Amino acid sequence: MPSPAPRPVVDPALLNSAGSGARWTNLGFWREARSYEEAATELARRVGRAAGLGPKDVVLDVACGYGDSLALWVREFGVKRAIGIEPDPAVVLATQERVTAWKLRDRITLRRGEAETLDVARDFPDVTAVVCVDAAYHFDTRAAWLKRVADGVAPGTRLGMADLLIPYRERGSRSVTAVATRAGIPFANLWSAQDVEPVLADAGWSLERLVRCGGDVLGGFSRFAFRSALRWSMRPRSGGWRALATGVGIAGAGRGGRMDYAILSGTRRRLPVISPTSPLPR
Repeated sequence: MPSPAPRPVVDPALLNSAGSGARWTNLGFWREARSYEEAATELARRVGRAAGLGPKDVVLDVACGYGDSLALWVREFGVKRAIGIEPDPAVVLATQERVTAWKLRDRITLRRGEAETLDVARDFPDVTAVVCVDAAYHFDTRAAWLKRVADGVAPGTRLGMADLLIPYRERGSRSVTAVATRAGIPFANLWSAQDVEPVLADAGWSLERLVRCGGDVLGGFSRFAFRSALRWSMRPRSGGWRALATGVGIAGAGRGGRMDYAILSGTRRRLPVISPTSPLPR
């Protein structure tokens, strides 16, 4: 299989309305949204609900981007603390400035880091929930990341994700593989709804719920892209253009029935207790 392109970085100015103050970069949940900012906020909100976030939580937000989701966890869900992990140093610096402007430095912590090299047990031992909004399909690989996180958190830790799916019939499809490669998605991350539970189980998680929402996410973003084409064409073709194009490609594949989307929740499984007289597991 060809190697995927590097993980794309989207320029938030291509997506968010001028003057809105928002810097979201996810695909959005468009069912009742009147703007990109509303759709992007709603997708993150649904991930927070899937993870069951609340005032007692310390939430680890992996690939947090420019921090809009971190502010949402604190302001709307009332979490005790939000920890954001983001690999791009320029994005981390910009987000730190935003957190200071929000006066949330006592509630939000930023760390530069790769999802694939996280050491949760060492660096964030008090985490009670892990979330990832529209990014895990870029990790190398998603399954390895899920296991790495599971190995570092306590049993009962909750998981919330918004993530791509592919219809089972499209597994191995050349067209889907081509879209994935251009979008920086490793082939191993092309999972179907039927794959989710066994992949989570193998990594140490129990699947609690999976809600498919391709029309509300991919279909909605595709329509937004069509409406925005003229505005985008007037901007300089630099920065996040390639990343934006990959997002449009994913959304187009969704409208064509070649990709799907889901919001899912899980729980870190409790390890079995083996007494000295218990038979060893086979």
